[in-house]
Amino acid sequence: MKIRLESIKVIIVTSLGGLVGLLPLQRTMAFTIGGGSDYAVLFEGAGGNTLQVTNVTVNGNLGVGNTGKFTFSGPGTLGRIDFSAGNTAQFSSNNGANVFTGPFYNVAAVTTALNSLSSLNTALGGESGTNVNINGSTTINASAGSFDLNGNSVFNVTGFNTTNTDILTINGDGLHDVVLNFTSSANFNNQVVLNGLTSDQVLYNFVGGSNLTGGPTLQINDNGQNHPTNLVQGDFLNPNGPISVVNTNLFGRVFGGDTHDMQIVSGVTINAPRVPDAGSTVLLMGLSLALLVAAKRKLFS
Repeated sequence: MKIRLESIKVIIVTSLGGLVGLLPLQRTMAFTIGGGSDYAVLFEGAGGNTLQVTNVTVNGNLGVGNTGKFTFSGPGTLGRIDFSAGNTAQFSSNNGANVFTGPFYNVAAVTTALNSLSSLNTALGGESGTNVNINGSTTINASAGSFDLNGNSVFNVTGFNTTNTDILTINGDGLHDVVLNFTSSANFNNQVVLNGLTSDQVLYNFVGGSNLTGGPTLQINDNGQNHPTNLVQGDFLNPNGPISVVNTNLFGRVFGGDTHDMQIVSGVTINAPRVPDAGSTVLLMGLSLALLVAAKRKLFS
């Protein structure tokens, strides 16, 4: 029995399409936040400064690096709380209604994740990008960025001026993750809509300073407590500059905070994206490969 090559191509492509559809894999050629994917918030904690959390909900874990401290004033709900340092009484919770897991100390994963993210900040910050001025409601198309060798679409934010009613829309192209490099301080108070991208595929990368000092200031405040439908989406990375998150609904992550106190206060809700566990990924890969083999056997029988 003779089989035309075109028929083989069609069946293999169809099978591979099913494989891709079944697997919740992130693109391996774009930026990766590494160990940061286990956290909603990572605070540098340099200089023994404090992560202050008040009246918030964080659906995800929080990590404190270096000799940083953590104060939790409630009521509020958090995930697991990890410290890279040993227990020196640097954690306090002053409300019996607070909900959290831990705290845990000497967690090496916090330091590993922060170091990896700092390297990512520097590497992406040094890349050439397409200039974009975000002034009021703005649309950014991934296809218009400068493509690096790692699968990122890179933009340089030359200006940033928004209000709570403005919407930043970012459209994916199905091929690239999006990196927006900020070199100046920003009050990120607008809403964000992502099309064809997850929040872990959009990175707001604040560039400048070094050794956890001298970077731009980042404030996130979309007035989400008063307007529950307001939403910011994406991951924020600012290792060398101060950060505050106030009155915000965020679907994403916040990393950095340099040698200043970091505040997450006043009705903030942070929802970290769920990352598929390795066991589920392997199971789905096995199922998809089995379907591909079955399709081949049926073709040649």
